[in-house]
Amino acid sequence: MYTSGDLVIVAVNETESYGEVLGIEEGTGNLEVSFLKKTQLQDGRIWQFAADDEWETVVPLTVTKHVPVPEGSDGHTVSKAWNSVGFVASGDGITFCRCEDERSATLDMLMCEEDSDDEEGTPSSNANMHGYEDDGFVVPDDEGEEFDFADPSTLDKEGAAFVLETHKAVHDFDKWYPKDKQGKGIKQYIDNMDRKASIQTDNHRFTNGKSSISTSKPPLKRKR
Repeated sequence: MYTSGDLVIVAVNETESYGEVLGIEEGTGNLEVSFLKKTQLQDGRIWQFAADDEWETVVPLTVTKHVPVPEGSDGHTVSKAWNSVGFVASGDGITFCRCEDERSATLDMLMCEEDSDDEEGTPSSNANMHGYEDDGFVVPDDEGEEFDFADPSTLDKEGAAFVLETHKAVHDFDKWYPKDKQGKGIKQYIDNMDRKASIQTDNHRFTNGKSSISTSKPPLKRKR
């Protein structure tokens, strides 16, 4: 079963393509996939999602490798998933290089690096910890309080100003429609992350008997 965020290798006419599943087409069950495209950057070592070709419809039978990426996966898990299809991911969500080009390519803000051999700690067996340790610093998804917006009316003037400025930035981003490829890729990446976070937030709130909220529509005024 495919879900949004999974990675796939697709083979058509002996040519392999690498991409991320964005959704499942209703009625046909075909996959909507955003594919990586090789660029001319850094002597052809850089691959990117093409913003002007956001997705293609793919028949599942053409998929030769499927790497599930569980909803809410941390950067380490996502990075390992891309490694398994032959790529190193950059933190911008749209830029990659082949694993064999890692030493000769420059990627800004790497999404995650492999744990060092001397790093202590054992990942939790609790799936809701997403690979973090049971050290008390990270709280499982099902134990933490449900998300809610910061209330400026409970803060001092400086704190309230910061919250309102942050909320306005969220609204401004929601209305941002970039025209360049990199901007579109960043917008799509953050929107996908927001969509996943919204689903998790709603599920947690529903469990506690609270109504749904839109994480992209925080309040812009103090409560009276």
